[in-house]
Amino acid sequence: MDKEQAKSFLKEIIQINSVNPPGNETEVANKLKGLFDEHGIETELVEYDENRTNLIAHLKGKEEGPVLGLTGHMDVVPPGEIDWEHDPFAADEADGKIYGRGASDMKSGLAACVLAMVALKEEGLPQKGEITLLATVGEEAGAVGARQLTEKGYADKLDALIVGEPTDNLIKNAHKGALWLQLITYGQTAHGSMPEYQLIVVNI
Repeated sequence: MDKEQAKSFLKEIIQINSVNPPGNETEVANKLKGLFDEHGIETELVEYDENRTNLIAHLKGKEEGPVLGLTGHMDVVPPGEIDWEHDPFAADEADGKIYGRGASDMKSGLAACVLAMVALKEEGLPQKGEITLLATVGEEAGAVGARQLTEKGYADKLDALIVGEPTDNLIKNAHKGALWLQLITYGQTAHGSMPEYQLIVVNI
């Protein structure tokens, strides 16, 4: 696949309205699957909800070996209330850039992962091990697709994972996470002016 074909593929997935909510990632997943099918790359679709489908692709070498994961999400945030200079779902090209909702976050990164697998397949690679793509739904609201695939064991065999999120073209070796705490308190209520009458035990 040459540069113009790759650019055309990126534009096509930008033009798919997968704003979350509601998502509509199934159309994106089917587009990715179509390209993988053309190149003989094994895929699997995992439904999350109506019109919301994760995609997993496997590119296996001739020998057993490490498994490298690639991942990206198919949903995008809403275009907002400020007028765009370009239609957010037109994927207009101007001044060497492609403009559209999700062009940066993160359909370009997702397309890069997909096209990298296609390029490797064309070169007869990998010889050893496997490359697995996890294209997920719902990253912009709770990372629900990534959670589903993790709970179903799709990430269990990964030895490393490359996330195609935009990072100013700098490689980052970590990712922010979240820590959710649940507090249970016991005691009696008291007025804020008389805290000495409060007795609270906190379990974390």
